Amino acid sequence: MKIKYPLRKRASKQTIHKPTFCLSKSNAWLLWLSQVLNISMLVFELSNWMIAIVVLCFCLQAVRIHQNMKPDHGISQVNSITWVSFNTISPVLLLMFALVGCIAIALTAKGLGVLISMIHLLCFSYVLKAFELRSRKDFYQVTLLGFFVLASSLIFTQNLYFSVFAFMVLMLNLLVLYQYFSVVKTVPNNLKTILFLLLQSVILAVVLFVFFPRLSPFWQVPLAKSAQTGLSATVQPGDIAKLARSSELAFRVEFTQNTVPSYDKLYWRALVLDNYDGRQWSKSTRNNIWGLALFQKELQRLASLPTSEAIEYRVTVEPSFQQWLFALPVANSFDSSINLTSDYTLKSKKIISQTQSYLVKSYLNENKNRPLTKSEWELNLSYPENSNPRLESLANQLNSQFNTPEEIAKAVLRRFNNLDYFYTLEPPLLINNSLDQFFFDTKAGFCSHYASAFTFLMRAAGVPSRMVTGYMGGEVNRLNAKADSQGHLNIYQYDAHAWSEIWIAGQGWVRFDPTASVDPSRVNQGFSQRLSDQRDYLDNNFFSLQSMKHFAWINNLRLTLDLLDYQWTKLVIGYSAEKQYELIKRWFGQVKSWQYGLIIVGAIILVMMVLFFINAYSPKTNKVQTPKKPWGFLYNKSLKLLAKKGVNKSPDCSANHFVKQVNKEVPAIAKTFARFSHYFVQLSYQQLSKQQQSILFTKMKNEYRKLNQQVNKVSYKR
Repeated sequence: MKIKYPLRKRASKQTIHKPTFCLSKSNAWLLWLSQVLNISMLVFELSNWMIAIVVLCFCLQAVRIHQNMKPDHGISQVNSITWVSFNTISPVLLLMFALVGCIAIALTAKGLGVLISMIHLLCFSYVLKAFELRSRKDFYQVTLLGFFVLASSLIFTQNLYFSVFAFMVLMLNLLVLYQYFSVVKTVPNNLKTILFLLLQSVILAVVLFVFFPRLSPFWQVPLAKSAQTGLSATVQPGDIAKLARSSELAFRVEFTQNTVPSYDKLYWRALVLDNYDGRQWSKSTRNNIWGLALFQKELQRLASLPTSEAIEYRVTVEPSFQQWLFALPVANSFDSSINLTSDYTLKSKKIISQTQSYLVKSYLNENKNRPLTKSEWELNLSYPENSNPRLESLANQLNSQFNTPEEIAKAVLRRFNNLDYFYTLEPPLLINNSLDQFFFDTKAGFCSHYASAFTFLMRAAGVPSRMVTGYMGGEVNRLNAKADSQGHLNIYQYDAHAWSEIWIAGQGWVRFDPTASVDPSRVNQGFSQRLSDQRDYLDNNFFSLQSMKHFAWINNLRLTLDLLDYQWTKLVIGYSAEKQYELIKRWFGQVKSWQYGLIIVGAIILVMMVLFFINAYSPKTNKVQTPKKPWGFLYNKSLKLLAKKGVNKSPDCSANHFVKQVNKEVPAIAKTFARFSHYFVQLSYQQLSKQQQSILFTKMKNEYRKLNQQVNKVSYKR
């Protein structure tokens, strides 16, 4: 005889239409907020059109969440939790939108580069996936994409404050996932649990970071075509004045000696511009083989000098997406990632796309006096004839009045000092970058104006000369000063500077800075108060504390934050294989490969033991896990009742799955136990008022009485 179970028929009718995927109201908004913050970590890498698409999608998502909020109308009407039902939009419309976006990314890929195009595609798929949350699988995919987006942001920025913010966003992403399974618990409680778990994982991560070998990656991330920052390879008269308005960090320097050179010696050379086309200065692209050979001999001479004549320091340069590095003259470096050029500058072998650190030795008392080749001599005398006729005429006069290059140079500097020349960050515009107009008419400019005019005059007077760009001075942060160090120097973009070098027989290339004649305070102590006020007014960094550093407490806070970021950069970002080897050697002495492997394994085992004891003997695990609510006791009582009849509930079996098990094994009590279990689930996992809990618990007790009677009538053995 075939037995029919009405409960199973009703259940099948109720599940004909699959319910739409739902999230609680708080979790839906947490998911939306996590997506916004994940994308914001990459906002500076996205194109304007992609940002517009992302903002539009987020606005539509917010409206969608707000409109679909509704109480859950399940078996009971007393549920107070608000849910968001994610009804999917038209798949055809979503597909068309996705195709249009992919085509746009493909069309702009050449200009964006491979990496940025991949980032665009990742972000685009991330925001679109949120529109098709049909099941738990889709929710997992959105969450996983969020982790990828967040991790991608660390490709471009790794400073301390960005990393701390990324860690906070990571916690929010984990909270979204954890809240989905703990909807009854409050957000603060779930956040505490996540923080506790993350702190445990951080302990293991630190040990692996310190001891695990710093292996080269098995793949290489494509280089991003990001905007270049800092000095440019070409300079027009007004370019550096624009750069001087920025308070962004360019690089840091830490000297190993007890003293930092005086301010007027801190000329950080970056580029030598020896080619002038009448409008702008640029670096010559000629292959100077003979000049490089002569330069190698000069390096051998410097290496033979006593160590006491050199100063040693470490430079940590920020990403500029260019190749030139910074050093004091005359510089030498044994870093394998650096090339030394024949014009006494340093050049990275790769584009500086991440924070890079290198060690330099400089001989401040040595001259750049290697012989010039014929092509170098001609290049440093060349200029377009009749490009600035009035300056050419003045150069002829100076050449006839004075006999030596020094006398000509000093005469030009006296003119800058005695006449009404004006040093400003807002120079007037020049027609076709005319040096004649600047020198004789406007007489107002920045360092590049004066260096350009001075270099042109010296060339027109028959003296080989060239313009040099780099940075001047720096701000000393003495908060980390020790017995062997006076802190570190911060060099900002507003420290960008330009000066000239002329060739003098017997001395080589000699620096002449026309700015010192116009505004001596610029080369002796930085900007004058007038220029500092002007720079702070023009500062294009809204979040910079530079403009408020005249307040003592703000300046102290700024230097403290800078010190923390510098230590993070030096100890974490700059933790290389060489530093790891030095650390292991200092702690354990000279070790062999197998000994190093034992150290790694031992450190991991030690950490795992610590984590085990933390979890085993934490206050939460010492307490007996007994139900705190009366319906929990009643549910456990029903489980014992069923266990006597051979129906046992496994620890990993949920209440709803156990209903199916009872329905299969003891059909006679299935209907009553289903109602009983449903009331238990509502009381345990839904936010209810005391009155609602009382009503449901009364119903649950009534069902238990019926269940007890039915179980006693059943004769069942498993």
